[in-house]
Amino acid sequence: MVEPTSLTYKQKILLYLSNHQRQDDMQEKQEDITQKGISQNVGISRTHLSRLLSSLSKQDLVKEKMAPVAGHNRKMKTYSLTSQGFEMAESILDELSETSIKIIQGEEEKTMPLTKIKKETDGELDLLTCISLLENKDDHSIDLQEHGVFEPVKMIEEVPELKELYGREEEMQKMKRWIESNKSVLVVLGRKGYGASSLAANFIRGLEERHVLWISLKDTTKKKIEDRLSHFLEKIGKGTEDIIDVLISQKAVVVFDDYYEMGSEIVTFLKKFLDHLEKSDPLKIIVTGREGTPVYERFYRKEHVNKGVVEELNISPLDQDNAQNILREDIKEEALDRIMMFTKGSPLLLKLLREGDKEKLCELTPWGKEQISLLMYLKTETKDR
Repeated sequence: MVEPTSLTYKQKILLYLSNHQRQDDMQEKQEDITQKGISQNVGISRTHLSRLLSSLSKQDLVKEKMAPVAGHNRKMKTYSLTSQGFEMAESILDELSETSIKIIQGEEEKTMPLTKIKKETDGELDLLTCISLLENKDDHSIDLQEHGVFEPVKMIEEVPELKELYGREEEMQKMKRWIESNKSVLVVLGRKGYGASSLAANFIRGLEERHVLWISLKDTTKKKIEDRLSHFLEKIGKGTEDIIDVLISQKAVVVFDDYYEMGSEIVTFLKKFLDHLEKSDPLKIIVTGREGTPVYERFYRKEHVNKGVVEELNISPLDQDNAQNILREDIKEEALDRIMMFTKGSPLLLKLLREGDKEKLCELTPWGKEQISLLMYLKTETKDR
């Protein structure tokens, strides 16, 4: 049986090219089957590779062809397997399939055939990378985090139900710019019903290269927050002796949702968190809260904004075009003006109006039954009537 740690460079080249054999029939090739691409992916110098390719060609295992290469103006030497070379690569794979390895990801361990590694890790780890990581090891195990293979942990079960977003393209672009900046904290502020939580939820679901933790601040305590942070760190395979110090060094996004009328212990905890953060830290924090939260209830100060540690994102009311989109009706201008006067462009109130939910509108607003009935009538005032 072939041991992964005893493979020769020739065998590695055959395995590598077997994964790219489909290019043999393509007129334009990709750079990964040129000497440069093979050298980088197999982990061998160009000089050594050139000699090995020449030897493999003489053995009728590899064939060389001058061909157009994507991104290059001139033809280049490209390489593929002969039928004999492909058979040899398949034979090596068959023997490697008898080797099992253990993949460690935080608290979880999985044992799988070596040749299934790419599929089982969703493409994060290919066969040759795995073989390289196993070199100089006594056992057949790979710790993904230890070797820099990143598998993000998502603890987002507390995220509110994902809702449709209208007219928030500008805010989403600002959030994308923030995540790439050196600012550590983003505070998303809006009136109740303006969709701060929905905006944050939509944003974090698109993050693929970071761990993500969502913490609802509604009816919680400092102890519950600390427990959730500890559990999060355990899931990504980190110690929990000093939660804040460990967390700020992680490539993660932590969302504290619904910061409103917080108790002093939670405000103090978040202040302590902020004091530990520096702009160079990989950790990112998003806090959703209410517009108009008094200064004395906030966990950050104006100086944090001025120094570029905290960025504020204020959510505006929706305009009439987006209100029309939510209501899904082409409402007369005068009727729409009156609806906007009542709802002040609140996505939540507009959705409740669309759904005809009088009970919820009565619960969330100071409107009486007559006003709600008027709104229900106004939404039927379409231009085709």
